[in-house]
Amino acid sequence: MYDTIIIGTGTAGKTAASILAKNGKKVAIVDNHPSGGTCALRGCQSKKYLINNTHTAAETRALIGKGYESPAITQWNQLQKFKREFTSSVTENTNQSIKNQGIDRYEGTAIFKNAKSIVIEGNKIITADSFIIATGASAVKLNLKESIKPHDSDDFLELEEIPKSIIFIGGGYISLEFAFIAALAGSEVTVLEKSENLLPIFPHSLLLPVIESAKEHGIKMITGVDITSIKEFSSGYRVSTLKHGNFDAVYVMAGIGRKPEIKELNLDSIGVKYDKKGIITDEYMQSSVDGIYAAGDCVNSKMLAPVADMEAEIVAANILHNKSQKVDYNFIPSVVFTFPQMASVGLTSEEAEAQGYKTIVKSGSGSNWMTYRRLEAKHIYYETITDAASGKLLGAHIVSPHAGDIINLFALAIKNGLLASSLRDLPWAYPTYTSDIKYMV
Repeated sequence: MYDTIIIGTGTAGKTAASILAKNGKKVAIVDNHPSGGTCALRGCQSKKYLINNTHTAAETRALIGKGYESPAITQWNQLQKFKREFTSSVTENTNQSIKNQGIDRYEGTAIFKNAKSIVIEGNKIITADSFIIATGASAVKLNLKESIKPHDSDDFLELEEIPKSIIFIGGGYISLEFAFIAALAGSEVTVLEKSENLLPIFPHSLLLPVIESAKEHGIKMITGVDITSIKEFSSGYRVSTLKHGNFDAVYVMAGIGRKPEIKELNLDSIGVKYDKKGIITDEYMQSSVDGIYAAGDCVNSKMLAPVADMEAEIVAANILHNKSQKVDYNFIPSVVFTFPQMASVGLTSEEAEAQGYKTIVKSGSGSNWMTYRRLEAKHIYYETITDAASGKLLGAHIVSPHAGDIINLFALAIKNGLLASSLRDLPWAYPTYTSDIKYMV
């Protein structure tokens, strides 16, 4: 009998297991995948190896004639080898960490028998006072009648050579990030999106400079596309559409979203409520069944690694001390690693006005700022929203090569109720990318 059994060895599962074990709890962790989870093995960490290096090459190409000759990603297999220097040790290191903390590791698919026990691989039954479901998410598959299934992001991350041409299906953050990786590495790229808008969760004003950058790097972005079939030929693939004709490429990847990995858990039999976005939890991260908690990408919340960690910490705290901590999803920054990056935190101007705020909105291009002139970076944009009555920052939205780093400072400022004037008056270390914040507010 365990105090807590955790299903999933990703960032949420590992975080919760470590906290509980350090506090003297008898903990077991179960997974039917190699230990490490999406972020480290096939997500944010591994893709960043490809993002960093393709973006660096593109930034350097912008400085040709200013001390550089043309750089290019000519050895994709070496870049993959570099990435695997990190990913190849993740599972072993995770398992060793689990063992060192006195946590029992079980291999196999977990199925709930009741609210206090699970069956692993059809025969092994283990029980616990509480459970944490941290099974993560997987790529949504594109299923078309009489069509082959396209590759997904997991497949792309293992490519030994970059294809000469690629069609990306979907206009969300996964598809766009990988589209820029491919294009900057020399592939001919087409993005096909079913809806009329790309990335609807971001303000449209942020998309415009990214779309311009995509055009400059040869990425074709086509919206309002209904795909009817995908056929494979000896030379590659043909994607047929209802009104836009046919598109041919050597490789096709679908990046149409991710779904929670909860189907095999047998949640219906024990009364755990969920929807297509994941397990439904309360403010203490507990499911509809007492003693069964959830954290990470399998939860109906934001699919972000830092959110998974936060949820896991909340779960562990509430298992140790019942209902002692509540989750807070406000002021969580998000980044899309396109070229340039898009980053956002807090309210948009429309959201702020809908909540009754009278706002001061500052927006514009920073392409003439010296920080970006030194990079020959043209597609720079910022938009900040301030409460006119109090002077407090409500939101910030940025497009720049370093938007992901800058947005964290805005998140800190908004979460702590700082005034816009506080950021303007701060004597920032100069010249740095973050010192430009004073111009944005």
